[in-house]
Amino acid sequence: MTLDRDITTLARRIRHASGDVIAFRQARLTAAHELGGLPVHTMEPSERVPLRVQYTGESEAAAGTAITGDTHGLGLDHCTDEQRAFRALLALALFNGNVYTGPTARWNYSVVASYDPVMSPRRDRLVMVAERAPENVATRLLASEGAATFGVPGLRHEASYTCHGERSLCLRHLPTGALLTITGDPAGCRRGRKRSLVPLHSYLTVHHGLTSHERHALAAVPPISADATTLLAGLVSRYNLVDRRGRWATSLSWDPLGRPGVEGRREADVMRRGAVRRLWGAGDSWAYRWTGCPAPHDLATALTHREVGIKGAALTRHGDAYRVMLGTASLDLRDGEG
Repeated sequence: MTLDRDITTLARRIRHASGDVIAFRQARLTAAHELGGLPVHTMEPSERVPLRVQYTGESEAAAGTAITGDTHGLGLDHCTDEQRAFRALLALALFNGNVYTGPTARWNYSVVASYDPVMSPRRDRLVMVAERAPENVATRLLASEGAATFGVPGLRHEASYTCHGERSLCLRHLPTGALLTITGDPAGCRRGRKRSLVPLHSYLTVHHGLTSHERHALAAVPPISADATTLLAGLVSRYNLVDRRGRWATSLSWDPLGRPGVEGRREADVMRRGAVRRLWGAGDSWAYRWTGCPAPHDLATALTHREVGIKGAALTRHGDAYRVMLGTASLDLRDGEG
Protein backbone atom coordinates (compact mmCIF):
# COMPACT_ATOMS: atom_id res chain seq x y z
CA MET A 1 0.00 0.00 0.00
CA THR A 2 1.16 3.51 -0.75
CA LEU A 3 0.60 4.70 2.83
CA ASP A 4 2.74 1.87 4.20
CA ARG A 5 5.56 2.86 1.87
CA ASP A 6 5.16 6.52 2.82
CA ILE A 7 5.27 5.66 6.53
CA THR A 8 8.38 3.53 6.07
CA THR A 9 10.11 6.25 4.03
CA LEU A 10 9.33 8.95 6.59
CA ALA A 11 10.36 6.68 9.47
CA ARG A 12 13.77 6.17 7.86
CA ARG A 13 14.17 9.91 7.48
CA ILE A 14 13.24 10.49 11.11
CA ARG A 15 15.68 7.83 12.28
CA HIS A 16 18.44 9.15 10.05
CA ALA A 17 17.85 12.73 11.27
CA SER A 18 18.25 11.50 14.85
CA GLY A 19 21.61 9.97 14.06
CA ASP A 20 20.05 6.54 14.46
CA VAL A 21 19.32 7.30 18.11
CA ILE A 22 15.56 6.80 17.65
CA ALA A 23 14.63 3.17 17.19
CA PHE A 24 12.96 2.37 13.87
CA ARG A 25 9.80 1.14 15.63
CA GLN A 26 9.40 4.47 17.42
CA ALA A 27 10.24 6.38 14.25
CA ARG A 28 7.56 4.43 12.41
CA LEU A 29 4.96 5.31 15.05
CA THR A 30 5.92 8.98 14.76
CA ALA A 31 5.63 8.79 10.98
CA ALA A 32 2.27 7.02 11.20
CA HIS A 33 0.98 9.74 13.51
CA GLU A 34 2.04 12.44 11.07
CA LEU A 35 0.59 10.66 8.03
CA GLY A 36 -2.67 9.48 9.54
CA GLY A 37 -1.80 5.81 9.68
CA LEU A 38 -1.66 4.85 13.35
CA PRO A 39 -2.14 1.13 14.07
CA VAL A 40 -5.41 1.74 15.91
CA HIS A 41 -6.05 -1.96 16.54
CA THR A 42 -2.93 -2.17 18.73
CA MET A 43 -3.71 0.91 20.83
CA GLU A 44 -5.09 0.82 24.35
CA PRO A 45 -8.67 2.12 24.77
CA SER A 46 -7.35 5.13 26.69
CA GLU A 47 -5.23 6.04 23.66
CA ARG A 48 -8.06 5.52 21.18
CA VAL A 49 -10.49 7.86 22.96
CA PRO A 50 -8.62 11.13 22.24
CA LEU A 51 -7.90 9.95 18.68
CA ARG A 52 -11.61 9.37 18.08
CA VAL A 53 -12.43 12.79 19.54
CA GLN A 54 -10.10 14.45 17.02
CA TYR A 55 -12.17 13.00 14.18
CA THR A 56 -15.74 13.05 15.51
CA GLY A 57 -15.79 16.25 17.56
CA GLU A 58 -17.36 14.34 20.48
CA SER A 59 -16.59 15.20 24.06
CA GLU A 60 -14.09 12.85 25.71
CA ALA A 61 -16.88 11.68 28.01
CA ALA A 62 -19.00 10.61 25.04
CA ALA A 63 -16.13 8.91 23.23
CA GLY A 64 -15.02 7.25 26.45
CA THR A 65 -18.47 5.69 26.84
CA ALA A 66 -18.23 4.32 23.31
CA ILE A 67 -14.78 2.74 23.55
CA THR A 68 -14.21 -0.15 25.94
CA GLY A 69 -11.71 -2.98 26.12
CA ASP A 70 -13.50 -5.09 23.50
CA THR A 71 -14.30 -2.26 21.08
CA HIS A 72 -12.94 -2.70 17.56
CA GLY A 73 -10.82 0.25 16.44
CA LEU A 74 -12.42 3.61 17.14
CA GLY A 75 -15.82 2.01 17.57
CA LEU A 76 -17.61 3.71 14.69
CA ASP A 77 -18.71 0.39 13.21
CA HIS A 78 -18.59 -1.80 16.31
CA CYS A 79 -22.27 -2.37 17.02
CA THR A 80 -25.01 -4.94 17.27
CA ASP A 81 -26.69 -6.31 14.17
CA GLU A 82 -29.83 -4.44 15.17
CA GLN A 83 -27.94 -1.15 15.30
CA ARG A 84 -26.29 -1.80 11.96
CA ALA A 85 -29.61 -2.52 10.26
CA PHE A 86 -31.20 0.58 11.76
CA ARG A 87 -28.29 2.84 10.75
CA ALA A 88 -28.50 1.58 7.17
CA LEU A 89 -32.19 2.49 7.08
CA LEU A 90 -31.44 5.84 8.73
CA ALA A 91 -28.89 6.52 5.99
CA LEU A 92 -31.72 6.34 3.47
CA ALA A 93 -33.44 9.11 5.42
CA LEU A 94 -30.43 11.32 6.07
CA PHE A 95 -28.85 11.07 2.62
CA ASN A 96 -31.94 11.51 0.43
CA GLY A 97 -33.69 14.78 -0.06
CA ASN A 98 -34.96 17.74 -2.03
CA VAL A 99 -36.10 15.73 -5.04
CA TYR A 100 -38.18 12.62 -5.23
CA THR A 101 -35.86 9.83 -6.34
CA GLY A 102 -37.25 6.85 -4.47
CA PRO A 103 -39.60 5.93 -1.64
CA THR A 104 -37.32 7.08 1.18
CA ALA A 105 -36.75 10.48 -0.42
CA ARG A 106 -40.26 11.31 0.73
CA TRP A 107 -38.85 11.18 4.27
CA ASN A 108 -36.61 14.11 3.23
CA TYR A 109 -34.60 14.35 6.44
CA SER A 110 -31.33 15.47 4.91
CA VAL A 111 -32.35 18.81 6.49
CA VAL A 112 -31.03 17.36 9.78
CA ALA A 113 -27.60 18.37 8.49
CA SER A 114 -28.43 22.02 9.13
CA TYR A 115 -28.29 21.30 12.88
CA ASP A 116 -24.69 20.03 12.59
CA PRO A 117 -25.25 17.04 14.87
CA VAL A 118 -22.28 15.13 16.24
CA MET A 119 -22.71 11.40 15.86
CA SER A 120 -21.58 9.31 18.80
CA PRO A 121 -22.08 5.68 17.72
CA ARG A 122 -22.06 3.12 20.52
CA ARG A 123 -22.32 -0.64 20.45
CA ASP A 124 -25.94 -0.72 21.62
CA ARG A 125 -27.25 2.64 20.44
CA LEU A 126 -26.63 5.64 18.25
CA VAL A 127 -26.32 8.95 20.07
CA MET A 128 -26.90 12.13 18.08
CA VAL A 129 -25.65 15.20 19.93
CA ALA A 130 -27.56 18.24 18.69
CA GLU A 131 -26.69 20.94 21.20
CA ARG A 132 -28.71 23.64 19.50
CA ALA A 133 -32.09 21.96 19.27
CA PRO A 134 -32.48 18.24 20.02
CA GLU A 135 -36.26 18.49 20.00
CA ASN A 136 -36.22 20.07 16.54
CA VAL A 137 -34.06 17.25 15.21
CA ALA A 138 -36.46 14.72 16.73
CA THR A 139 -39.39 16.32 14.92
CA ARG A 140 -37.55 15.66 11.64
CA LEU A 141 -37.26 11.94 12.36
CA LEU A 142 -40.34 11.03 14.36
CA ALA A 143 -43.81 10.51 13.00
CA SER A 144 -46.68 12.30 14.71
CA GLU A 145 -50.22 11.13 15.21
CA GLY A 146 -52.24 11.86 12.10
CA ALA A 147 -49.17 12.56 9.91
CA ALA A 148 -49.08 9.65 7.50
CA THR A 149 -46.18 10.74 5.28
CA PHE A 150 -43.48 11.81 7.71
CA GLY A 151 -41.03 10.08 10.01
CA VAL A 152 -38.60 7.21 9.71
CA PRO A 153 -40.96 4.21 9.54
CA GLY A 154 -41.18 2.48 12.89
CA LEU A 155 -39.20 5.05 14.89
CA ARG A 156 -40.94 5.82 18.19
CA HIS A 157 -40.57 8.03 21.22
CA GLU A 158 -39.71 5.91 24.25
CA ALA A 159 -38.76 8.48 26.90
CA SER A 160 -37.53 12.02 27.46
CA TYR A 161 -35.22 13.18 30.23
CA THR A 162 -32.70 15.80 31.24
CA CYS A 163 -28.99 15.22 31.79
CA HIS A 164 -26.56 17.92 32.86
CA GLY A 165 -29.44 20.32 32.41
CA GLU A 166 -29.94 19.42 28.74
CA ARG A 167 -32.92 17.71 27.16
CA SER A 168 -32.60 14.24 25.68
CA LEU A 169 -35.01 11.99 23.81
CA CYS A 170 -34.68 8.22 23.73
CA LEU A 171 -36.19 6.74 20.57
CA ARG A 172 -36.68 3.09 19.64
CA HIS A 173 -37.02 1.64 16.17
CA LEU A 174 -39.72 -1.01 16.37
CA PRO A 175 -38.68 -3.21 13.40
CA THR A 176 -35.09 -3.63 14.59
CA GLY A 177 -35.37 -2.84 18.30
CA ALA A 178 -32.45 -0.40 17.95
CA LEU A 179 -32.09 2.69 20.13
CA LEU A 180 -31.41 6.26 19.03
CA THR A 181 -30.75 9.04 21.53
CA ILE A 182 -31.01 12.67 20.43
CA THR A 183 -29.55 14.95 23.08
CA GLY A 184 -28.39 18.46 23.81
CA ASP A 185 -25.85 17.11 26.31
CA PRO A 186 -22.32 17.03 24.81
CA ALA A 187 -21.49 14.08 27.06
CA GLY A 188 -24.27 12.10 25.39
CA CYS A 189 -25.68 11.04 28.74
CA ARG A 190 -28.02 8.08 28.38
CA ARG A 191 -29.73 8.51 31.76
CA GLY A 192 -31.07 11.54 33.51
CA ARG A 193 -33.43 12.97 36.05
CA LYS A 194 -37.04 13.95 35.47
CA ARG A 195 -37.54 11.02 33.12
CA SER A 196 -40.87 11.18 31.32
CA LEU A 197 -42.65 8.73 29.06
CA VAL A 198 -44.87 11.50 27.73
CA PRO A 199 -43.38 13.47 24.80
CA LEU A 200 -43.74 17.22 24.43
CA HIS A 201 -45.27 16.82 20.98
CA SER A 202 -47.77 14.36 19.57
CA TYR A 203 -45.10 11.88 18.50
CA LEU A 204 -45.99 8.25 18.01
CA THR A 205 -44.67 6.33 21.02
CA VAL A 206 -43.54 2.76 21.59
CA HIS A 207 -47.15 1.99 22.47
CA HIS A 208 -48.17 2.59 18.85
CA GLY A 209 -47.65 -0.35 16.50
CA LEU A 210 -46.57 0.00 12.89
CA THR A 211 -49.10 1.83 10.75
CA SER A 212 -50.18 0.56 7.35
CA HIS A 213 -48.33 3.49 5.77
CA GLU A 214 -45.13 2.50 7.56
CA ARG A 215 -45.46 -1.10 6.47
CA HIS A 216 -45.79 0.02 2.86
CA ALA A 217 -42.84 2.40 3.27
CA LEU A 218 -40.61 -0.34 4.65
CA ALA A 219 -41.72 -2.78 1.96
CA ALA A 220 -40.66 -0.22 -0.68
CA VAL A 221 -37.05 -0.29 0.55
CA PRO A 222 -35.02 -2.71 -1.59
CA PRO A 223 -33.14 -5.55 0.10
CA ILE A 224 -29.73 -4.52 1.45
CA SER A 225 -26.99 -7.15 1.56
CA ALA A 226 -24.92 -7.66 4.71
CA ASP A 227 -21.83 -5.90 3.30
CA ALA A 228 -23.92 -3.07 1.86
CA THR A 229 -25.61 -2.67 5.25
CA THR A 230 -22.18 -2.04 6.78
CA LEU A 231 -21.36 0.54 4.09
CA LEU A 232 -24.64 2.43 4.49
CA ALA A 233 -24.41 2.30 8.28
CA GLY A 234 -20.87 3.65 7.94
CA LEU A 235 -22.20 6.76 6.21
CA VAL A 236 -24.25 7.57 9.31
CA SER A 237 -21.36 6.95 11.72
CA ARG A 238 -19.20 9.29 9.64
CA TYR A 239 -21.86 11.97 9.24
CA ASN A 240 -19.76 14.89 10.49
CA LEU A 241 -16.11 13.83 10.65
CA VAL A 242 -13.10 16.12 10.30
CA ASP A 243 -9.67 14.73 9.47
CA ARG A 244 -7.31 15.38 12.37
CA ARG A 245 -4.69 16.45 9.84
CA GLY A 246 -7.07 18.88 8.14
CA ARG A 247 -7.24 17.23 4.73
CA TRP A 248 -10.90 16.19 4.48
CA ALA A 249 -14.27 16.59 6.15
CA THR A 250 -17.68 14.96 5.67
CA SER A 251 -20.14 17.63 6.83
CA LEU A 252 -23.18 17.82 4.57
CA SER A 253 -23.96 21.50 5.16
CA TRP A 254 -20.59 23.30 5.07
CA ASP A 255 -16.84 22.77 5.06
CA PRO A 256 -15.53 22.99 8.65
CA LEU A 257 -11.98 23.32 7.29
CA GLY A 258 -12.87 26.47 5.37
CA ARG A 259 -11.13 25.36 2.18
CA PRO A 260 -11.86 27.83 -0.65
CA GLY A 261 -12.34 25.18 -3.31
CA VAL A 262 -14.71 23.12 -1.18
CA GLU A 263 -16.72 26.09 0.05
CA GLY A 264 -17.21 26.93 -3.61
CA ARG A 265 -19.30 23.76 -3.91
CA ARG A 266 -22.10 25.67 -2.23
CA GLU A 267 -23.03 27.27 -5.53
CA ALA A 268 -25.89 29.73 -5.76
CA ASP A 269 -28.38 27.07 -6.82
CA VAL A 270 -27.58 24.92 -3.79
CA MET A 271 -27.79 27.93 -1.47
CA ARG A 272 -31.16 28.90 -2.92
CA ARG A 273 -33.04 25.60 -3.03
CA GLY A 274 -30.83 23.30 -0.98
CA ALA A 275 -28.60 20.40 -1.89
CA VAL A 276 -30.00 17.52 -3.91
CA ARG A 277 -29.17 14.09 -2.48
CA ARG A 278 -29.95 10.63 -3.80
CA LEU A 279 -28.85 7.42 -2.06
CA TRP A 280 -30.37 4.35 -3.66
CA GLY A 281 -29.65 0.84 -4.87
CA ALA A 282 -30.43 -2.79 -4.08
CA GLY A 283 -28.63 -5.84 -2.76
CA ASP A 284 -24.88 -5.34 -3.12
CA SER A 285 -24.97 -2.31 -5.43
CA TRP A 286 -25.62 1.21 -4.10
CA ALA A 287 -24.91 4.71 -5.34
CA TYR A 288 -24.92 8.13 -3.72
CA ARG A 289 -25.09 11.27 -5.87
CA TRP A 290 -25.42 14.78 -4.54
CA THR A 291 -24.74 18.48 -4.99
CA GLY A 292 -22.99 20.66 -2.42
CA CYS A 293 -20.85 19.34 0.44
CA PRO A 294 -18.90 17.21 1.07
CA ALA A 295 -16.54 16.63 -1.84
CA PRO A 296 -16.82 13.00 -3.08
CA HIS A 297 -13.11 12.49 -2.39
CA ASP A 298 -13.62 13.50 1.25
CA LEU A 299 -16.44 11.04 1.86
CA ALA A 300 -14.66 8.23 0.03
CA THR A 301 -11.54 8.86 2.09
CA ALA A 302 -13.46 8.83 5.38
CA LEU A 303 -15.01 5.45 4.56
CA THR A 304 -11.67 3.84 3.70
CA HIS A 305 -9.24 5.77 5.92
CA ARG A 306 -6.49 3.85 7.71
CA GLU A 307 -7.52 5.11 11.16
CA VAL A 308 -11.21 5.91 10.91
CA GLY A 309 -12.46 3.92 7.91
CA ILE A 310 -14.52 0.75 7.69
CA LYS A 311 -12.32 -2.28 8.24
CA GLY A 312 -11.73 -4.08 4.95
CA ALA A 313 -13.19 -1.32 2.77
CA ALA A 314 -11.22 -0.46 -0.38
CA LEU A 315 -11.37 2.48 -2.76
CA THR A 316 -11.09 2.80 -6.53
CA ARG A 317 -11.57 5.83 -8.74
CA HIS A 318 -12.86 6.12 -12.29
CA GLY A 319 -12.72 9.70 -13.53
CA ASP A 320 -14.77 11.83 -11.15
CA ALA A 321 -16.51 8.83 -9.59
CA TYR A 322 -15.33 6.95 -6.51
CA ARG A 323 -16.26 3.39 -5.61
CA VAL A 324 -16.00 2.05 -2.06
CA MET A 325 -16.00 -1.74 -1.94
CA LEU A 326 -16.52 -4.08 0.99
CA GLY A 327 -16.70 -7.80 0.39
CA THR A 328 -19.19 -8.25 -2.45
CA ALA A 329 -20.82 -4.82 -2.00
CA SER A 330 -20.05 -1.48 -3.62
CA LEU A 331 -21.06 2.12 -2.98
CA ASP A 332 -20.51 4.61 -5.82
CA LEU A 333 -19.98 8.25 -4.83
CA ARG A 334 -20.38 10.98 -7.40
CA ASP A 335 -21.25 14.64 -7.93
CA GLY A 336 -24.50 15.66 -9.55
CA GLU A 337 -28.22 15.09 -9.35
CA GLY A 338 -28.06 12.01 -11.56
